[in-house]
Amino acid sequence: MAQITGPVGIIAGGGPLALTIAEAVVKSGNTVFVCALEGLGDPALQNYPHEWVSFGSVGRIIEKFRQADCQKIVMIGHVKRPDKSKMIPDFGEMHYAKTLSKTLRGGDNQILSGIVDFFESEGFSVLGAHEVIPRNLIDEGAVGRHSHGPDNDVDITIGFKVLKVMGELDVGQATVVCGGYVLAVEAAEGTDEMLRRVAKLRKDGIVHHKGGVLVKIPKSTQDIRVDMPVIGPVTVELVAKAGLSGIIVHANCVLCHDRAALIRRADELGVFVEGAIPPAN
Repeated sequence: MAQITGPVGIIAGGGPLALTIAEAVVKSGNTVFVCALEGLGDPALQNYPHEWVSFGSVGRIIEKFRQADCQKIVMIGHVKRPDKSKMIPDFGEMHYAKTLSKTLRGGDNQILSGIVDFFESEGFSVLGAHEVIPRNLIDEGAVGRHSHGPDNDVDITIGFKVLKVMGELDVGQATVVCGGYVLAVEAAEGTDEMLRRVAKLRKDGIVHHKGGVLVKIPKSTQDIRVDMPVIGPVTVELVAKAGLSGIIVHANCVLCHDRAALIRRADELGVFVEGAIPPAN
């Protein structure tokens, strides 16, 4: 864990990493206060000082963090794109409404960057999850027993090229390439649903080539403090169900949930998981 002192506030969306971060902060000797988004936050977060909040309850979030003396905050977990027309009455302190209404425009990157700017303008320092749990980063090389082979090289190269273009358009963080063909790209549905689509393509006999690779990297324009890509044991299982050979991620730019379980499942299912540096061009 990076050298972090003082209370840390956590804005927790869906997924397990908020709990991992809370555990790491407390283990380091610091305190946390969690603002967990209703319907998304892990129920186990109630074991820490917390408040359940709606996405638009920004005034309440700021109030609770200041009461807990949290000058540093972490935003982690998946969040559905909010409906601005339904959020205005929930902003808490109405003088935030105009600023946040402007923030919630554009693509995901623009929205997240705007939210970061907003909290920083209120005096908070926004930390990336990787600064709190650096051991959860996928570094360069294989993380389990299996590695990619020469027959995966073309798919990996194409995957990196596709994601470079997608990132510039603020589209998605992942793609699946098999036998030199792009089978799927991630859009609003997320990586898991994309992999389920690929599994169906294979089941329906549309994909004839064996193997294939899931490639996942951050978008070139995104702020990885609040939107770093994540993989975990479920990702490995879905890759195996889709008949793919493995996963390639941008080294040191993708977080891993439950590293031990991920490695165990990858080894059991014969799936490679590797960090790599995308080519410059």
